[in-house]
Amino acid sequence: MEIALAITDPRRLAALSSYAVLDRAALRSFLDDPMLDELLARDACASHLYFGSEYCEHLFPVERDLAIAKANAERLGVRLVLPTPIANDALVDRIADTLAALPATTEVIVNDWGVAQRLSREFPDHVLSAGRQLAKMIKDPRVPAPAWNAVYPNNVASGTYARMLSHFAIGKVELDIPPFAGPDLFSIEVLALTVWAPYAYIAKGRICKTGSLGMVEEEKFAPGRTCHRECLGILEREPESISSGLRTYRRGSSMFYRHDARMFALLRESIAQNRISRLVLTEV
Repeated sequence: MEIALAITDPRRLAALSSYAVLDRAALRSFLDDPMLDELLARDACASHLYFGSEYCEHLFPVERDLAIAKANAERLGVRLVLPTPIANDALVDRIADTLAALPATTEVIVNDWGVAQRLSREFPDHVLSAGRQLAKMIKDPRVPAPAWNAVYPNNVASGTYARMLSHFAIGKVELDIPPFAGPDLFSIEVLALTVWAPYAYIAKGRICKTGSLGMVEEEKFAPGRTCHRECLGILEREPESISSGLRTYRRGSSMFYRHDARMFALLRESIAQNRISRLVLTEV
C-alpha cells in the first residue's frame, strides 16, 4: 500500500526540511497524531506528497509555494500530487498552465469534470484520480443510523461511474470513510481506492465564515470577496454531533470531521485485506 502526506497550508512546507525521509516516525512527528500508529506498519514510508486544496479555488498553490513543494518532493524521493477543486474557466486555464510546468510524474486529483476533460486531452502522460467531491455519499455526522446511507447510495460502486471515469483515463478514486460505513464500501474491483485519514471532508460552500470576520457588516458572508487566506490561520472547532459523537471542524468554507474508533477499525481491516491502494494522511 502506498502512503501519502497531504499539506494544504504552504507554511507547513518549511517543517519538511527537518526530515531526510518520510518514514513512520517522521509522519507521526509531522502530524503529531498517536492514532496513526494503528494504521502504519513499522517499515511504513511515504511515497507521495499532496500539496494544495480540493475545496477552495483561492487555495490553489501559487508558483513560489509549488516550487518549494516540488523541491521537497524531489529531496524526499516522493512523487508530487496536485489536488484541484471545482473550477471556473480561469482556474481551469491556471491548472493547465501549472501542470505544463510540472514533471510528467506529477499526479492530479480532479474534482471537476471540465478539469478532467481538459487534462485528459492535453496531458495524457499525467495520472489523474477522481477526488472526493466526485465520490457522492452521505457523510453528514448528524446521520442517526446506518439505514440513512441507503437514501443516497455511494456512486463509486456504480458501473456507470466507472465507465465515465474511464472516458477520462481515470482508474483511481479518492474516498473518505462516512459514518456507519461497512466493509462493502471498499469492495470495488474495477477502481484503485485511495482513502484519507484521520479527517474526512463533509461539505463546502461559497461563503467563507473566517474571511468575513474582519469585514464591515454589509459585506460579511457574501461571495466574491477578496481572499487573504485567513482560513489557514483559524480552525473552528464545532460541538460534537449528538447523533454520531463525531468531532467536526470548519476551515474557511469547508467542514470536516475526525474519524472515530469504528472508522479506524474499518480502515485497519481494509488495509489488512489489501483493499486500499493508497492511504493519505492529512491534517484538518
